[in-house]
Amino acid sequence: MAKHRNRGLRKRCTCPHKNWAKCAHPWHLNFKWKGEHYRLSLDREVGHPITNKTDADKEADRIRTAIREGRFRQTAVGGSAAPTNVELTFREFAEEWKAKRGVKLVRPRDNEYRIKKLNAFIVPGPTPVVLGDKRLSDISATDIEAFRDARRATLSPVTVNHDLKLLRKMFNWGIRHHYVQQTPFKVGSISNISLERETPRDWRFGSDDDEAKLLQAANPHLRSIVVALLDTAARLGEILSLQWSDVDLRRRELVIRAEKSKTRTARRVPISSRLAAELEMRRLDPAGHEHSRDAFVFGNELGRKTKSVRTAWKNACALAGVGALRLGDLRHEAGSRFEEAGVSVVFVSKILGHANLSTTSRYLNIHRRGLHSAMRQLEEHRPAVAQALHTSGTNAPADVPPSEGQPSAKAPSIQ
Repeated sequence: MAKHRNRGLRKRCTCPHKNWAKCAHPWHLNFKWKGEHYRLSLDREVGHPITNKTDADKEADRIRTAIREGRFRQTAVGGSAAPTNVELTFREFAEEWKAKRGVKLVRPRDNEYRIKKLNAFIVPGPTPVVLGDKRLSDISATDIEAFRDARRATLSPVTVNHDLKLLRKMFNWGIRHHYVQQTPFKVGSISNISLERETPRDWRFGSDDDEAKLLQAANPHLRSIVVALLDTAARLGEILSLQWSDVDLRRRELVIRAEKSKTRTARRVPISSRLAAELEMRRLDPAGHEHSRDAFVFGNELGRKTKSVRTAWKNACALAGVGALRLGDLRHEAGSRFEEAGVSVVFVSKILGHANLSTTSRYLNIHRRGLHSAMRQLEEHRPAVAQALHTSGTNAPADVPPSEGQPSAKAPSIQ
């Protein structure tokens, strides 16, 4: 096979060199540094298939740099990293984690922000040190608790817990791939760092008028998104990434694909009549033609994906007088409405896409209207005798016999 000068980046297939950028075979890297040869599979090193030349070049450059700096650890055939005597700093470890694991997660941009905060945090002490510059094995529970305390001074417990869960996830991954021997989050099998106590957010629409005002204040694009959120209980990201190939108007169903779901689990959600009407209005492009299957349902007029509706949402809430409402509250509102309508919590959990019922139970916000409805149901099913006893005091009507197992009013008490 002819050799081609490509900085060691190549494919081990019989496809012509000019077709490498398009063929589906994996990329490999040959690199020599200080007399040592490195022959690597980029797919194995990155942890996922690389489908284009640009990404292959990027990963190859990252690996070359790591080799030159003495911090590269080659991934073995079984998927775990080969042992090495090179000690990584947290900053270097975070780069490894992002390249091999972080890119697979649903919201990598959020992780980038949190890792940036971790890297920049100055650990207090006699000799303050930047957390990103500390050796991975030297990071202690005290360091993480200091970071937690600094973050919770200005942020909500939910946000602080997201930081801690990400850090815990990174250390667990590091143990599995031999970057570190233990995690500061545990001493043996005992948890060493506690999460913050979260107070569930229970903001809901005060009345049906609030929803009507919000829909009236919203522009047509935002109105469609709000209706979708309220009638599917889906997450905002799931709705904005929905494509027409995921919608079946004939069967009145839409599919939340696994790669677009927070839990990486696909689910089907029925389409309500109100949402079906909104979808029919969005089905055609400005020229009157149906959008292609890969066009985004709640994108712009040309079917291109909408990145954010925060500004439109803020303006609509101000105009409707519901300024305390957040976009994320609509998912809680929707799930709680299903429960209040008498839908089994099992089905509510499936619609929300939760892995277990305990998560759903914590997630639902039972509205005061639901509580009053529960009381009405109790009164409607209250036995007539019990209702009579309640309304007439302790003396039951003469024609009402005492309940079974209950002593008569005239029976002498036992001393």
